[in-house]
Amino acid sequence: MSTTVRSTRKNLERYASDIIENHVRTLLEKQGSVVFGITGGRSVSGIFEQLTEKSIPWDRVHIFMVDERIVSLNDKNSNFNLANEYFIKPLINSNALPKENVHPFIMDASKGDLGLSQYEQLFIQNGGRLDLALMSAGEDGHVASLFPNHHSIKNETRFFLRVHNSPKLPKRRITMSRSLLSSAQCGIILFFGKEKRKAYNLFTSDETDIISCPAKLALQIKDLYVFTDCD
Repeated sequence: MSTTVRSTRKNLERYASDIIENHVRTLLEKQGSVVFGITGGRSVSGIFEQLTEKSIPWDRVHIFMVDERIVSLNDKNSNFNLANEYFIKPLINSNALPKENVHPFIMDASKGDLGLSQYEQLFIQNGGRLDLALMSAGEDGHVASLFPNHHSIKNETRFFLRVHNSPKLPKRRITMSRSLLSSAQCGIILFFGKEKRKAYNLFTSDETDIISCPAKLALQIKDLYVFTDCD
């Protein structure tokens, strides 16, 4: 089931944080912990700030990256860097979120896969499931680091994959797979800004498929919320 909501960005950010809080609490009534996949980028920063004001049982939430650029965590291109600034660090500093519940992708140059298998094993150790995903669509309709008409969106891997030739810089990335993202119990996908209007039109068109518009994989999520401030 998908629900589309159009409003101002501020209203959508508040509503998104409410949805996340409600779904976390509902999930925790039937399971011990929640796995929350997050992305970076300007589109999610306002939602991150709203979430720091929510009384969510963060000690029972584990945070993984939906996708990440293969750079250091302090690099300006790191998705974790933005999430840490607006969301993770404030919650840790207020003792709401334990540090051990935060799982950034840490590049390991000594490994052939740069640490991808280690990250995947960490994910499996925390249940191997994606309960809640916060995603933002790109201008070309990509989601996470799954790009249109690219090997990344065609890959059938169950959990994570490495992208070495991203159409967007930086070229080296890791991402949750198409299979993993579409298995989430609840998802929020954002189309914020007039530059995302084309992507939203692709997403809603019956003439495009997942290969040409990877954001459409979100439609397979059990409970999906589509947020847009596009006209």
